[in-house]
Amino acid sequence: MHLMNIKATIRLIHFITPLIVVLFSCSDSTQYDLVIKNANVLNVVTGELQLRNILIKGNKILQLSDQNNFKSLKEIDAHGRLVTPGLIDTHIHPTDVFGDYAAAPLFIPEDSAAYYRQNISDAYLPYGITTALMMGQPENWLKNILEWNEGHTLYTDFLTCGSAFISKEKRTPYIGHVTVDGIHQAKAKVIAYYNQGISHVKLYYRLREPEFSAVFKTADSLGMKIYGHIGDFDPARLSIRQTLEKGLKNYEHIATFPYSIIRTEDEWKRFDTHFESLFGEANTIEKVLMMFLEAFRYIDENKRSEADDLIRQLAVEKATFSTTVAFMHQQFTASHYFPYQQNSLSDAQIKRSEENFGIMMRYLKKMADEGVVIRIATDGPSGGKLFLTELSILSAYDFSIPDIFKIATLNGAIALGLEKEIGSLEKGMQANLVIWEKSPFDHPDHFFSEKVIIKSGALVN
Repeated sequence: MHLMNIKATIRLIHFITPLIVVLFSCSDSTQYDLVIKNANVLNVVTGELQLRNILIKGNKILQLSDQNNFKSLKEIDAHGRLVTPGLIDTHIHPTDVFGDYAAAPLFIPEDSAAYYRQNISDAYLPYGITTALMMGQPENWLKNILEWNEGHTLYTDFLTCGSAFISKEKRTPYIGHVTVDGIHQAKAKVIAYYNQGISHVKLYYRLREPEFSAVFKTADSLGMKIYGHIGDFDPARLSIRQTLEKGLKNYEHIATFPYSIIRTEDEWKRFDTHFESLFGEANTIEKVLMMFLEAFRYIDENKRSEADDLIRQLAVEKATFSTTVAFMHQQFTASHYFPYQQNSLSDAQIKRSEENFGIMMRYLKKMADEGVVIRIATDGPSGGKLFLTELSILSAYDFSIPDIFKIATLNGAIALGLEKEIGSLEKGMQANLVIWEKSPFDHPDHFFSEKVIIKSGALVN
């Protein structure tokens, strides 16, 4: 009888223990600062949507949970609305916000630093852009800008490359460029940037050898992320293929791609003659941009196999390539934020440019399909408006909505070297996210819908 009681007790313990475990697992004693309930969370890696509660403490996501018995200081009920990571712009210039290259201030006065920070953040954060990389600004601004990546709840986080590197030449450099003359000066400038706390550098197409290799090798040895605006009308400058062989992985602006395919002087003469027969001299901003687009038609008709081979090489090297398509797009057609403004293009030139734009987007899609990491780069004024326009354009040219969100978030984080901190909604990630009033999964126009922004764990008004 005694033995039977022991056995019964053991069976009861085995029965009760799982219940106790379940009860305790359902009880969360943590007090969260913010909980977003009933969020339709996008997994940017898989493209899947799942209804979850996002539990935030401080500036971090502590967990994504199905449970509802939690304590929090503040709750937001998403009511099943789409929630994505904060958007990431990988190429901006503060000169576009503060004024053009002629009007931008030479330095930021200490008593005006907060104003400038708010001014530039207002161009990005209300549109969901929680992180952006400055790809060149006056060096005199660096002292302030280096403090603008502190995870503040009211502002976009701004990283900087310092000024973009170029080699010494006769013409006056832009205010966002830094000239290095010789390998010793090139190495010294990179080290000086590193010691200032800069972890990203940009190499402009006007950076020649031997300075190019000196800057690249020094920055690479210090673990800095390196970006290149490569390709020029001058075939004597370095090409994408040449810089890939040197180890460069991050490339700026899809529009530059054909200029690494059209390489010989004779080819350039043929292309120049061809372009001028259709558009005349490239003496306005819109015609210069249309020249980039016409180059895509030229390589598509004359050098497609070489272009395809370069795309495969970029994919093998796991390279990233930025977009910057909205600014070209608005030169010949209207979009949500940008009405078409009459310029020097004729109706026939507009029609041809639209066709050329489609060819460029086909090449961008091919890059993405082959495995090149595509990321958003606005590189122009009206940053947030341009960013959302870029997303809308991608949708119009056969990119899926899950892929577009991955391009706008995780891919940008990968290019910045911050994919363990931002770019996805996972445990331990920074709590930068966007609640969409209307889902772009339902219609691409909803990229322009109202948004609730959470920056570093706090609601942005």
